[in-house]
Amino acid sequence: MIEDHDALQHEAERAGLTQLSETHWAQLAKAKAAAEQLLHAIPRHLHMYEEPAHIFRAVQRREHD
Repeated sequence: MIEDHDALQHEAERAGLTQLSETHWAQLAKAKAAAEQLLHAIPRHLHMYEEPAHIFRAVQRREHD
């Protein structure tokens, strides 16, 4: 946990965050973990033409009587 805190502190200092309270450290650690989780969820094996925006098809809604 100390290594994680040291790495987080180093990243925060590089971003100019030098005076954080314990509450801020906890929020930053939680935000970083969430961002990393989202980053790992991005599919990497798709080709450019398989990008979701290129294959989306809007479905026409049918009017109900």
